Amino acid sequence: MMSDGQFHSGEELGRELGVSRAAVWKALKRLEEAGYPLQSVRGRGYRVPLGAGLLDLQAVQSVLPAPLAAGIDWQLLDSVDSTNAQLMRQLSNVGDGRVRVCLAEQQTSGKGRRGRNWVSPYGQNVYLSVAVPFSDGAQRLEGLSLLVGLVLVETLENCGFRGCGVKWPNDILLNGRKLAGILVEIAGDLTSDCVAVIGVGINVLMKQPESAIEQAWTSLLLSRQDAPLDRNRLVGEFLRRLLAAIDEFRLQGFAPFVDAWQQRDVWRGLPVRVQAGSSSWNGLAMGVDERGALRLETAEGEMLLHGGEVSLRLNDDS
Repeated sequence: MMSDGQFHSGEELGRELGVSRAAVWKALKRLEEAGYPLQSVRGRGYRVPLGAGLLDLQAVQSVLPAPLAAGIDWQLLDSVDSTNAQLMRQLSNVGDGRVRVCLAEQQTSGKGRRGRNWVSPYGQNVYLSVAVPFSDGAQRLEGLSLLVGLVLVETLENCGFRGCGVKWPNDILLNGRKLAGILVEIAGDLTSDCVAVIGVGINVLMKQPESAIEQAWTSLLLSRQDAPLDRNRLVGEFLRRLLAAIDEFRLQGFAPFVDAWQQRDVWRGLPVRVQAGSSSWNGLAMGVDERGALRLETAEGEMLLHGGEVSLRLNDDS
């Protein structure tokens, strides 16, 4: 009701919902205390950013072609431990060929790479997982997480958000700060029929400092760009583009997407330090190859580094 960006009085909201003005105030107070970007002005009422509202599967599905939306198994949850974990628990039959999508307003145990916690306050961000079946084993999935990152940046651009870029292997940055992350997990037979569970977290409305976040972060709200903060449209556009890109990825792998990824590589040509376990290397990040490996130019020549337990930092990072 409030996603039009206009002020609404407590009396008006209560009348529409059939509850008292006090009940409206208590509900909005809880959201505000949880960090939701709610503005209240005495005599005018309450307002949220344009486009900000609850997730709505019908609104998400309306962005996709009807046959594509009809072929997806959808879940929208108020709260879940992790959208990735939710789909992983349900993959008893990886050979049915269906795409599954899980969205949640809140995660109680959201996770990023290497078991890191992904901060997931209620109603403020995108917590999305997509389960996509593949038939040729995990070896054909090289570069998938990079493809997801590229599609996400292209989606953000299409929705009016400028300045986003990719950082190998699977971070999305905006103005040098982390905006979104990607986690891909594999279930099933790694040599045959398997399912890639693609988890995506996007900071949309979050504005308060979170002590649990270990690196510099930002959100679409904090970027102060003139674009609607509509999570439903963002999710719908992303899914439409992602599933189309995956169709091409099945046939040709990551190779057709290399140039587009490198055009959005925010650290390309910069001196970096790469660490994998107890080993580390210094060099220039020179983009990626057709399999999604990082091309690192060192004093000894070019190295190709693949994903996994690898972190990437600028050399002058403390």
